[in-house]
Amino acid sequence: RRCGADVTRVRKMFRDDVSSYRAKAETVRTVETYRGIRLQLGICPSSGLDSPTIVAAQAANELLDIDSIKASFVLTDYNNLIYISARAIDEVNVQLIMERLGGGGHINVAGAQLKDATVNGAIIQLKDTIDQMIKEGAI
Repeated sequence: RRCGADVTRVRKMFRDDVSSYRAKAETVRTVETYRGIRLQLGICPSSGLDSPTIVAAQAANELLDIDSIKASFVLTDYNNLIYISARAIDEVNVQLIMERLGGGGHINVAGAQLKDATVNGAIIQLKDTIDQMIKEGAI
């Protein structure tokens, strides 16, 4: 009997509520491929979510499941900050990109928080950073 209760608890831990599921679906709907190098930029809505930064990170992870995507960047506006969750599969070092934006992380999992920014302004800043790094040969 205890084993069954443990399985149920684990299932609940990994299940989305409807609001989280909708937010991830909206992120996928808004996704943009940038620079033809298979970078995905998406916006995760934060309204109605208990943990929008976690949902954004989950969306960034799920975008990597799309064939030939090299990196994903999901932005969400929460508590007067723009959070960027960046994920990659070995070919793009998202840590270096996020470091240029004041964040950090790991080659495949990184993030940044931008103060005094809007989502649209953060997207422009992210694109400018990516463009500069491409120009420098860093990507």
